[in-house]
Amino acid sequence: MNRCARNLLALVLTCALGIMPSLGQTPASQSGKPKSEKTGAAKPKPGPGTGAALLQLEDGRSGRGNLIATTGIRGFTKPESPMAHALIMAIGDYQGPIPKLDGVPFDVATSTEIARRMGVPAGNIKVMRDGELTLDGMRRALDALEAKLDGSDQVFVYYSGHGGRQKVTDDNGSERCAESLISVDGQGLTDAELESRLKRISQKAQKTIVLIDACHSGGVTTRAMKGAQPLFTPKSWTPPNQDCAKPTNVLTRSAAAPKIAGSGGANFVHIAASRDSEISLDQPGHGGVASQAWLACLAGAAKDTDGSGGLSAEEIRTCAQDRIAQKLKNVQGFLPHHVVVTGNSAMVLSYAEKEAPAVAPTAVPTAAPAPVAVAVAPSPALAPAAKPAPLAALNDIYNSRDDRRLVTLTTDKPTLKIGRDSIGFTLTSREGGHAYLLMVGSDGKTFDLLFPNAFDRNNVIEPGATLRLPRASWQLAAEGPPGKNTLLAIVTDSPRDFSAAGLKPSGPFSMVEAVAAKDIQLVTAGAATPAAEECSNQTSVRNIAVKKRCSTGYAAALLTVEEVR
Repeated sequence: MNRCARNLLALVLTCALGIMPSLGQTPASQSGKPKSEKTGAAKPKPGPGTGAALLQLEDGRSGRGNLIATTGIRGFTKPESPMAHALIMAIGDYQGPIPKLDGVPFDVATSTEIARRMGVPAGNIKVMRDGELTLDGMRRALDALEAKLDGSDQVFVYYSGHGGRQKVTDDNGSERCAESLISVDGQGLTDAELESRLKRISQKAQKTIVLIDACHSGGVTTRAMKGAQPLFTPKSWTPPNQDCAKPTNVLTRSAAAPKIAGSGGANFVHIAASRDSEISLDQPGHGGVASQAWLACLAGAAKDTDGSGGLSAEEIRTCAQDRIAQKLKNVQGFLPHHVVVTGNSAMVLSYAEKEAPAVAPTAVPTAAPAPVAVAVAPSPALAPAAKPAPLAALNDIYNSRDDRRLVTLTTDKPTLKIGRDSIGFTLTSREGGHAYLLMVGSDGKTFDLLFPNAFDRNNVIEPGATLRLPRASWQLAAEGPPGKNTLLAIVTDSPRDFSAAGLKPSGPFSMVEAVAAKDIQLVTAGAATPAAEECSNQTSVRNIAVKKRCSTGYAAALLTVEEVR
């Protein structure tokens, strides 16, 4: 016997009862995996090594040749989106008296692999190196990135090189100590200018993720430079006579500003390799210590601690910090630096793979002279992930919404008497689009798609309109057991097919078990299927209709309803 609804809310029909029609969804088996990448695509010029080679990651012990293969790390690579872009800036071959950073060329390959794993196509990755990155060159690169954005894009900005600090005079005449990114010829792109430029970019992008692998001040974390191993180089340089007091960490002021719903404040993530009082480190032959760790964790070493199916910036940061601490644990002269995430640390940056049988890593040699093979126990980051948790997945979806959009979901009865009350919702959407209502009941075992359903398929809401649910053809009644139901309303530009996540008809609704947590997120984010050909044409996506069809953005609102006896 079909249940009309699962998890506490039962359907009461006001239409004639009969055989419930199917929702006409495509079986999950037909959704499959995204089509393979096109062959023959131009690829950006890599630095030393490739993404695959880079993922033969160091075990964290000091000494040369201590590498482990990533057996057991089956990282998820997000399907490519033509609306995703990356700007990679890497300076190692500095001019004049500025110390060179021999590991930075490897950071180009590392950051390119990070971008690829976040769904950026090879043709949308702009790489700039060394002599191209004068102060004017850095400004032009950021200007060019901003110019190509049209509101539906996702952006990854990466910088590896020296960071510095210098005295500057603000517009109000006050003098302060400014953070800066050091150009190839020793000039500084200050925190205020970078903040202003990234604000403009984030206002034109659906998501903006910034990773800066550079020092944010000077050697507060050094124990004693005497005897320090030359395997690591501080990524810090300050122009002569410009040293100043402890600085304000770049971007923290704007990222920590109050968030107003619908303002876009939650669309930004800034990842810093170190705290404002620390130095970050470059490793010749490998690259930035923080960049190496971030790639390893994004590629599968991070643990999905809440079972949501998504890997948030904070979950990846926790993993990266563990790897940095392990790598530098026995290194003389340095303490581990600390990765800092500001902005929306709950934003999902990647997705967890389904658990695989644990396999111990195997030692592999490197090209370094006289490599020493070392057997290494599995990293704690490879411990089994938490069991799939639908409620955590709803929270991930909400935290990864396009915060420039506004949707509200309210009810007149947040507490319902079992067997007596029915429930109604009011959904409003400032931008309009296609509305969906997902629910996770108090048992936390399934996802239920309440709307649209077999009796009510018209889920289009006009901009600024209000939608009252349920409509006259159906009702939702409280039938227990006692507990809280969590409902998530999403409004998308383009339709979503939740059958791709395995949802099957359950009465007039549809449902799927908790194991589909990642798939629910992928469908919601518009990443479950390859993008249409028209979305790859930058000219065509400037057409409003095409832009909406290609958009992966969505607005979201959460609501909790409790049933009591």
